Amino acid sequence: MRAREASKQRAVAYHEAGHAVASWHFGRRFKHVTIEAEGDSLGHVSYTVPRWNLEFEVSDRAHLGLQSEIIVRFAGQIAEAKFREQRPRYGFHSDNQSAVDLAFHVCGSNETVNAYLKYCWCASTDIVNWRWREIIALADALLKTPTLKYSDALEVISPGSAALRASLEMKRK
Repeated sequence: MRAREASKQRAVAYHEAGHAVASWHFGRRFKHVTIEAEGDSLGHVSYTVPRWNLEFEVSDRAHLGLQSEIIVRFAGQIAEAKFREQRPRYGFHSDNQSAVDLAFHVCGSNETVNAYLKYCWCASTDIVNWRWREIIALADALLKTPTLKYSDALEVISPGSAALRASLEMKRK
């Protein structure tokens, strides 16, 4: 792999690791995380269906779900920017558009949406900075194994968690 392609692949790994670690931070389960290109995407995190419904639910729980989703959307590009030490040039536009669309479900005016998105951006930056070691570990793991199931990603993010889950399962039986 040429140096430029390797650098691009590392940036994608950090981007997707940012999304995955932020999801884990919020207790949101995903199916897998990958840095394998598919269609126009260079990588992605595949999620299970959210527990809230935009059409029918206007509860605090739904709003918190939307907020965490917006923060997760921002975490990919923030992690990539931290890795590159510069803002990414591509791969974040759909994340940003989704964040804006979700924010309009929570807020009423453009002014409130802009302030809310700024808050979510800052919260996402805090999570990326706080969880940077986990993001590095997951990005490195993705460069070795381009697709990781949730359980494998979880073991990278929080070593020993598989043994803990197995132990808890044994106690339940």
